[in-house]
Amino acid sequence: MESQYLINLMNYKPTFASNSPFSIWHKLPFVRRSSVLVLLFLGKQGELRVVLTKRSRKLRNFSGHISLPGGKVDGGLESEWQCSRRETEEEIGISRHNDLLKNQFGFVIEELKVLPTYLARTFLGVSPCIGFINWLDEEKAGNFNDQHVSNIVLNPGESSSIFSVPLKDFLQPKPRRYELKECLKQSYIKTKWGGISWNLRSFIFPISNNENEVEWLEEIQDLSSASEPGSEDETHEDQEFGIRTRNCWGLTANILRDLAEVVYTGDPGSIIGEEELIKGLIDGGQMKGKERSEFEKKMINNVKGCSFEEGVGGDAKFKELKKLYSGI
Repeated sequence: MESQYLINLMNYKPTFASNSPFSIWHKLPFVRRSSVLVLLFLGKQGELRVVLTKRSRKLRNFSGHISLPGGKVDGGLESEWQCSRRETEEEIGISRHNDLLKNQFGFVIEELKVLPTYLARTFLGVSPCIGFINWLDEEKAGNFNDQHVSNIVLNPGESSSIFSVPLKDFLQPKPRRYELKECLKQSYIKTKWGGISWNLRSFIFPISNNENEVEWLEEIQDLSSASEPGSEDETHEDQEFGIRTRNCWGLTANILRDLAEVVYTGDPGSIIGEEELIKGLIDGGQMKGKERSEFEKKMINNVKGCSFEEGVGGDAKFKELKKLYSGI
């Protein structure tokens, strides 16, 4: 059982900005705070799996993308966990209340760890909360046919589908002796955003006929359809493998790669999140209110010649950040 690897996660000590004991997330105005729930559970082969969703086409940002359930905080007093659990309930129906989950279904979501904050391309601070579905009844824990999470209901305005994939498939580079369980193809390039090194990762998974999927996810109606206008377009990967595929990329892919490294190796091997960059932006007068600054708008739109040097308050800080993130 891969649950034994969770000890690596429990022993992991996050590094926050300026070696603070607290994440930079708490110094952001609440309109710039968001969090996601990385919900892990044990699959049929004893493997750790992670719950993912496809964002609704109705959403303004990142519509149709593969993502983790989550979103913006409701107010300044809402914590990372409160936000991620509430958003998960609103998007896919899994209650934020462990007492209810325990009484109705026989499991709780153990709140294991909060990773350092990542910077989203929309200039939000994203806090990943790592949870684990713990079946309290020994019979249910050992019998997948008895496991039911029957309150899952997709909110069509938020999510169009829900599924799971093996966490270990996000190890990148792939370990030499490890055969990918479900991931059809991995890709990884180092690029730059505003003059600072950035990871662009991609993980391609098949859409259907997954014999490893658990019953309580298989039975959820997929609200997306290849025949509907605005549905997933056929991609190069679809043509390459002869089946419809999902592409998990961007921020979600980076979070899951970093988590997989912590869980399976005990060492992320690189900086997790963008805490120091976010601190530099705050110190430079950015990430203040709901409205994006002119600098932020230029960065979001990838305006040629725009650099983080403008947003972090000068050349010295910019050089320090470039050096810090050069090895990611």
